Amino acid sequence: MTTTTTHTNGQQSEAPDLPTRIFAQWGLPHTVTPRFGARLIQDHHRLHFLSDRASLVGEWAEEAIDQLEIAFPRIIKALEAKLLTGELDAQRQHCITIQHGGFTCEADTLGSHGYVSICIYSAVSMGATPDVRNSQS
Repeated sequence: MTTTTTHTNGQQSEAPDLPTRIFAQWGLPHTVTPRFGARLIQDHHRLHFLSDRASLVGEWAEEAIDQLEIAFPRIIKALEAKLLTGELDAQRQHCITIQHGGFTCEADTLGSHGYVSICIYSAVSMGATPDVRNSQS
């Protein structure tokens, strides 16, 4: 989501031909960068990704984005499995952590009854070991 700020009454930005852009950050808040955040829509035990509810924060190398695109469907399947077992519950706030393909994913419904917020970042960024598949925080 991109919002353009319009200046009025002589309050022009330094480069008037380049509007100021404000980017919404989606997903669970986190201090690690780079990270990918998204808000997924929950439909029973299925999760739906909407690209307008997602954001990349920080500088990403093209190779890292390619790796994330490969790992993302498996991460979603793992989160759906957590919905099925109740570890990820739409009615209560509880953050879970899973790892796949060199990425760490933190997820929480925040008790929202219909959404799952996620934050995905390189497992190396936080010193995590890639062989740990499922852990709870």
